[in-house]
Amino acid sequence: MHSVYLYVKRSGEAINFARRVKEIVNREGFRVVSDQEELDFVEKIAPAEIKNCNLCVAIGGDGTFLAAAQRVAPLGVPIIGINLGRFGFLTEIETSEVNNLLPKALRGELPLQERMVLEVFLENDKGRKFIGYAINDIVISKSALARMIDISIDTSLGHLGTISGDGIIVSTPTGSTAYALAAGGPIVYPTLDAKILVPICPHTLTQRPLVVAGNVAIYLKLKTDYSQVYLTVDGQFGEEISVKDKVIVQKAPFKLKMVVHPYRSYFDLLRIKLKWGKR
Repeated sequence: MHSVYLYVKRSGEAINFARRVKEIVNREGFRVVSDQEELDFVEKIAPAEIKNCNLCVAIGGDGTFLAAAQRVAPLGVPIIGINLGRFGFLTEIETSEVNNLLPKALRGELPLQERMVLEVFLENDKGRKFIGYAINDIVISKSALARMIDISIDTSLGHLGTISGDGIIVSTPTGSTAYALAAGGPIVYPTLDAKILVPICPHTLTQRPLVVAGNVAIYLKLKTDYSQVYLTVDGQFGEEISVKDKVIVQKAPFKLKMVVHPYRSYFDLLRIKLKWGKR
């Protein structure tokens, strides 16, 4: 039997809504599985079994979608997001649309987009360590104290320069409408093969956002011997870094398979969610 992997925000509202989703999925002849203990009404599987699922349904906000996508993207499992959050840029399906659109998604009748994913490594005198996959972005930022940090930027095509400020964002096109946009970066169409480098509060006006090809690797090294500088991935997890560390950001060898809305385009989302073009 075909199966659907359910990933749900840990809230009473989302868990209750997941029961409704389970009924719809079961009616279409799919079993519903999850590795979340809170979902005691679905069949439990081990994380290693997620790769056998036909679809992931993420219920919550964009943060929930990102957490689910990090799990399923490396496995090639498509994902659809149902919005129970405040913003819902990635969770494109509204709760009022679930009865109509979820069965179509299960039957493979909704459009599927492939989005670039970043893979992140930390390298120092102890070797190279894999940190994780980013759907939106990786961020190097300082603590709350008002002191600047310096970050040296190299690429697989050569040295770029050193920025001074609060940090830097390396974003995918999907993430260009998230933190990168708030920091002054451009909106980049989500299926393009590109990386966006966005300095955070740069001290020099000439240090502007930069878009590079997706296959260009980025090497970031902290030059300031300053405590409490953090590397974070999609705002979900990360760790403290020091001047001995080099952060390596490159394109993952796979793409996120994302089920998108059949009637609303990306430009519709920009107008509806971000009020693009409003005066």
